[in-house]
Amino acid sequence: MNKVWRYVQELLIFKLIYPILLRYIDENLITMTEEMEKDKMENNIPKLEVEYEQLPILKLIYSILFNYLHSNLITRVDLLQQCQAENNLYQLKYDEIIQIEPAISYQEIPAAFREKEGSFEFTNPFAAVVKNVELLGIYGIGFTEDKNIILETVLDRVDVLEHTTISTMKAGFNSQYITPIDKIEHFDLACSFVNYWSHLYAHWIYEALTRLEAIEYYSQKTGKNPVLIIDRDIPSWKIRSLELMGYGLENYIQWNGYRAKVNELVICSKRREGGRISIKACHWVRERILSNVDTYANPNLVLSPNIFISRKKANARRILNEEEVSNTLDKMDFVPYVLEDLDFADQVKLFAQAKFIIAPHGGGVTNIIFSQNLTLIELFGQKISHFYYTVAKGLGFDYACMFCEVKNEDIIVNCEELSRMVDKMTKNRI
Repeated sequence: MNKVWRYVQELLIFKLIYPILLRYIDENLITMTEEMEKDKMENNIPKLEVEYEQLPILKLIYSILFNYLHSNLITRVDLLQQCQAENNLYQLKYDEIIQIEPAISYQEIPAAFREKEGSFEFTNPFAAVVKNVELLGIYGIGFTEDKNIILETVLDRVDVLEHTTISTMKAGFNSQYITPIDKIEHFDLACSFVNYWSHLYAHWIYEALTRLEAIEYYSQKTGKNPVLIIDRDIPSWKIRSLELMGYGLENYIQWNGYRAKVNELVICSKRREGGRISIKACHWVRERILSNVDTYANPNLVLSPNIFISRKKANARRILNEEEVSNTLDKMDFVPYVLEDLDFADQVKLFAQAKFIIAPHGGGVTNIIFSQNLTLIELFGQKISHFYYTVAKGLGFDYACMFCEVKNEDIIVNCEELSRMVDKMTKNRI
């Protein structure tokens, strides 16, 4: 009876009622405000309170939905126990403890940074195989044969599951949702890299490419190679990153955006825990990519060890006084680079030889994964994130942060203070 009820719930809530209801509400009853646009741009998990203010009953509608989600979950603990019992768990065995030292700054260090200081121990990465999985919606939420939701398919986070589900519902009803299971796309053996954040550069590098280590461990143990399911729209940097990891067109397929049945879904644990990235995973990705980069990189690219990353082509967190900053840094032998103008392989090559990088917080800083013995000064505006701080310190780099004057979504850098920080960090290196 419970199984039948779960089937009915999944059909009504996930495939019929809520897609129609939330699509209608989103298109007709909610007005996208400037505050909501800003929140969407600056926060990976948007706030729902602004929607509640416009339509109070939406809080109840979401509450019913979240209740359903929370009641039909397979957590990581459950997944590991189930796969262990079925001999479908492949776990890498190694110890990893990292030490995060304090950041350097002339200003007060944010609490978000302080909370990450100290030692942290990672769990062992794994590949788990679940049979007869249905992937559903634009982000490929994974359902078991019993219609339970596999939390690991949404990055093992309940809040991500909630927002993934809301976004899926707002995309509206699709006839594929109610097509008989034998009529939809089928995969025999696959691993899905599609999720709420997989289209974002940093999340792809740190949370997708790092998982390939567990996939390759699974392949080594079984002799089987799962096809990778990746986002429907594939930018050139994503294709190039896969090429540099040794994966060609024959190794992956684009997600259809609606629904698919997977006979055996290989689920690999993400290598990010407690807001910290596995440094062993970073080294693994770095070594693999650097071993192939010369095949694709431009041999004529001018490389400077002192790099200033420009965000002039970005839509937020640009430096309004960039010319002044560039002139100041030019006197200290820093060369400006616009990463949007470079192929992924050239970005890898650039960061691999870098010794000192100054950059506004943003996706471009992701590339420090390819660096060694680096000094990084990160420039912040309104959005404060500990992400690259923990990566840099985990990798053993010298790291400093500056908190700049904010104007709308952009920043104004105090050049005198920046010069002082460069001087301080240069002396630290000696």
